[in-house]
Amino acid sequence: MAERTTRRGFLKLAAAAVVAAAAGVGGYLATRGGGQPGTGSPTPVETAAEQATAAPGAARRIRALWVYVGPIGDYGWTHAHDVGRREAEKALGGILETRYLEKVSEDQAYQAIKQALEAERFDAVFATSYGFMDAVRRLAREYPQVRFYHCSGPWEAFRDLPNVSTYFAEFYQLYYLNGVAAGAVTETCKVGYVPAFLIPEVVRHINAYALGAVHGARLMGKCGNGEKIEVYVTAPLLSWFAPDKARQAALTLIDNYNVDVLAFTEDSTAVLEAAAEKGVYSFSHYSNMLDYLLKSKPEARERYERSHLTGQLADWGPIYTYLLSKLATGTYVKEDVWARIGDFTPIRWRRPVAESTAGEREGAVYLAPLNTKVIPAKAVEEIKRLYEDMKELLFEPFTGPVRGYRIDPATGRQVGDVETIIPEGVRWGRNELWGCRTGCDCFTQKRPECETMNWFYEKIVTLAK
Repeated sequence: MAERTTRRGFLKLAAAAVVAAAAGVGGYLATRGGGQPGTGSPTPVETAAEQATAAPGAARRIRALWVYVGPIGDYGWTHAHDVGRREAEKALGGILETRYLEKVSEDQAYQAIKQALEAERFDAVFATSYGFMDAVRRLAREYPQVRFYHCSGPWEAFRDLPNVSTYFAEFYQLYYLNGVAAGAVTETCKVGYVPAFLIPEVVRHINAYALGAVHGARLMGKCGNGEKIEVYVTAPLLSWFAPDKARQAALTLIDNYNVDVLAFTEDSTAVLEAAAEKGVYSFSHYSNMLDYLLKSKPEARERYERSHLTGQLADWGPIYTYLLSKLATGTYVKEDVWARIGDFTPIRWRRPVAESTAGEREGAVYLAPLNTKVIPAKAVEEIKRLYEDMKELLFEPFTGPVRGYRIDPATGRQVGDVETIIPEGVRWGRNELWGCRTGCDCFTQKRPECETMNWFYEKIVTLAK
């Protein structure tokens, strides 16, 4: 079974690993030179057995492979992971050598990774897409000496595999705050969302965004104090990287449904660009897309600066450095890393609103800079307050009462009536937010009564038929 830790316990582990890595890496670099990372032929490395018997704190040279579902130039999900890879390479110095495979389709992942493992020896493989789950399960059995790390996959799917850990940089809290901004600025009382797929991860982000939009409208006393907010969600794109389809979905929401704020899960800048062209609002996703657009299209600076409200950003560097430092120092444990607001930060508790770090880079997940020229000051203050409270889980978006309706997760089509999903006084935790009711095993037994992320909040209007 995977090692489970409390939030505070996880932070203690992270701190201990950093100390161990610092001591080990320092000793290593004092006695050995580093190879050229990312290029050239493999440098001879210790065997898995040698690594396993290494004394804790004595860093060993390791080689790691990243597998990406999209291109590293997407400026979204894959780009952010690749930046994290390079950050870990820099942080760990000469003890880490990396390679990557990009644009690996989920149905070809097994063969692509197996071919890489046969051609070169790797100590670690980072599979960075939810859809790589089946491939990792097969490969972990075939290569027990390799440590596999699966991103966004539930740890329960790998409970029987001692060489597989899971990790994720979680956005549902940030999506709620984006929703607050959306509800505060909307003039039509109609906001939208373009999803890539409707897996539990994306569904919880959509619901958090919709819940936040009601909060923001209520805060500003608009849209019938939030009661008249409508959140339009398109049918899933069925691709993580589909700029043309994402743009068309965004234009449909704007032109046909009068939506004036757009969020999305898709790995390009297409939705943000469409929003800016139409004079409505949107967000960054995974990477700071505003910086990219200002550099690549400086002639549209004013338009992009107005349209960009904030966004959900991930820094995978601290997570990759943490995991690899433990592997390098012989302190590997099978674990599940679920990084939320406040994790991997120097100050891990809430600050006063006046000192809030909302909109600044920190930790593994954080808000993009807040557009204070557009978001009302009252909403900016509320976003900062909630951001700080979330660091200590004093506020959580999925706290009842919450009402919604069941959907077909393949299409987003409504299949049930509006009902109470989260009762009053109940706050959902990790299991429910990942899609499986506590006490159920959703990976060996498919029981509808166990599923918890197959619904949309009652303010959501699904456009799937």
